[in-house]
Amino acid sequence: MPDPIPPRDIDAEQALLGSIMIAPYLFEDLVTIVKAEYFYRDSHRWIWEAMNHLLESEQQIDHVTLCNALNTSGKLKEIGGPAYITGLLNATPTSMHAESYAMIVREKAFKRKALEVATNLAQNAIQDKPLSDALQQMEEFFVTSSALSGVTERMVMTAEKLCLSEMGELTWILKDWIMAGGINLIAGMPAAGKSFLTLDLAIGMASSGLAWDNRPVTQGKVLYHFLDGSYRGMRSRVLKLCHARGIQPPANLIFDFSPLNLKVTSEVLALRQRIHRLDASVVIFDVMAKFMPGADENSVAEISPMMNTLREIANQTGTTFILIHHLNKGGNPDLSYRVRGSSDILGSVDTAIVVVHENQHSAHSNRTIIPQKVRESLPPAQLQFQIESTEDSIALRFSEANASELLRVPGQAELIFADILDYLQSLPAQEFKKNELISALQINSSARTIDRAFSKLNNDPRIRVTKRGSFNTYQWEEDTPAMPFP
Repeated sequence: MPDPIPPRDIDAEQALLGSIMIAPYLFEDLVTIVKAEYFYRDSHRWIWEAMNHLLESEQQIDHVTLCNALNTSGKLKEIGGPAYITGLLNATPTSMHAESYAMIVREKAFKRKALEVATNLAQNAIQDKPLSDALQQMEEFFVTSSALSGVTERMVMTAEKLCLSEMGELTWILKDWIMAGGINLIAGMPAAGKSFLTLDLAIGMASSGLAWDNRPVTQGKVLYHFLDGSYRGMRSRVLKLCHARGIQPPANLIFDFSPLNLKVTSEVLALRQRIHRLDASVVIFDVMAKFMPGADENSVAEISPMMNTLREIANQTGTTFILIHHLNKGGNPDLSYRVRGSSDILGSVDTAIVVVHENQHSAHSNRTIIPQKVRESLPPAQLQFQIESTEDSIALRFSEANASELLRVPGQAELIFADILDYLQSLPAQEFKKNELISALQINSSARTIDRAFSKLNNDPRIRVTKRGSFNTYQWEEDTPAMPFP
């Protein structure tokens, strides 16, 4: 039985190459769709490589430059000489359909690869050989072929198209708190209530469209990845939260208790496919660290690619991500400094919520939800909630924090400024240079943060600032009326 003829479309290959000869400016976009190895004919592959070389060397693509590049590489004669390049123009119906030709060429290439992978797998199975190599090849094929669905294509558009599109309109899952189609962070210490908060949100999205004490939320399917406890514990929580609402556990809330590594390309592809298959609009990771095993949370080099992956999926599919994360232990009241791991985590998200437990030893004590970051919008007022638990139900009771109860979160510069004021007031008879104050208080913050603190100091009426040559000195002004410290 003769070998099957591999999938190919020579006419599409010629039309694609001819389109670029007619309109060379198309190549820069088309090269993101088609690689040289996608062409069935070697001659067409060599022409594509020559075009790419001209682009990289910032030369124009035309009949003369292309023939010269092919002649330099020793391929022009094998292709058929300049006449074959001219013939590509005649083989092109219209350059306006160049992208369609490119998609045909790419699809045929992936079909050939699929045939090759399937053949290798079958041969290994028939010959009773280990399947590990063939399975690895299959995995690599599925990762690469994800481009067929468009999930890895570059998102390129003109400014006009960008501004006319609706994709940039700001929408919310929960108004002012959880951004739709974005990456949202909910952080807190263990037992702060962040999982209960997220689970109440998920149940509301998957059922009535109400969460957080009857606040409206966007309805849709929720995929909840959970590795921070047993499925029995999650079952108990869901049953009790639903019982308090008087509803059955919603079918649109889907739990996945399987391990998932967001650093592994094939597993990210599987996640994309699962989101598409389930038609999930929201994906939750509880807790984030469990889904990047072995990664150094403090390393930008390790964290940034994972956050970029989530951003790519969110941008291309409109999926909303909610990441549950931990705070570091410590007394620093600036909670942004206590979000565990690299600053790229907080920098990459669209919204960040910090949940603070007033008394960790009391299950019924107040918990405060602090908006730590809201991109593209003003932060909402802080909320407080209590977890009311009985034998068969759990309910979250919310209230807006009174002005006297608001947890003010000072920045690092404000903390340094307050420390300097305390120190200068304790030694009113002495004046100090900037470096002496930094040394005495053992300030280890960045130069920019320190400069912001001293900028406030220079304008404070309680401080006498004296110019001493090229530097200033600072001294507490004893005669100034008392003012409350920030």
